Amino acid sequence: MIAFRAATILIIAAVASARPSDEWEPEGHSHTEHTKPYHVTVVKKIGVPIPHPVAVSVPQYVKIPIPQPYPVHVTVEQPIHVPVYKVVPQVVEKPVPYTVEKPVPYEVEKPYPVEVEKKVEVPIPKPYPVHVPVYKHIYHHKGGKH
Repeated sequence: MIAFRAATILIIAAVASARPSDEWEPEGHSHTEHTKPYHVTVVKKIGVPIPHPVAVSVPQYVKIPIPQPYPVHVTVEQPIHVPVYKVVPQVVEKPVPYTVEKPVPYEVEKPYPVEVEKKVEVPIPKPYPVHVPVYKHIYHHKGGKH
């Protein structure tokens, strides 16, 4: 609705500011320009303001207890003796590694005679007769003309 009113006002202002070109004037007439104020109504939304909640930062205090002396039934020596231990560095001798040669008993295989056969018999299958049927009603030709 607001956009429609704004468009209407712009169109009215464009029509009011339009004037004929300087070249065209009817003969015997002179052109005079008159301006007339135009009242534009401005509509404002007036309403009751609605209070909205606003976030307010509240500082959060953290209480840290500070130790305070208080009376006790046991007597405590003042000042309290605390044993102090001093660390004395001690030199530790590290042994140097060295190689040790020890005889290790193990069995030594003695040579023994081995027989090697150079001729190995390979069985060769012998041919055996195979039955081949010969048909009497089929003629066998060895090439040539019919």
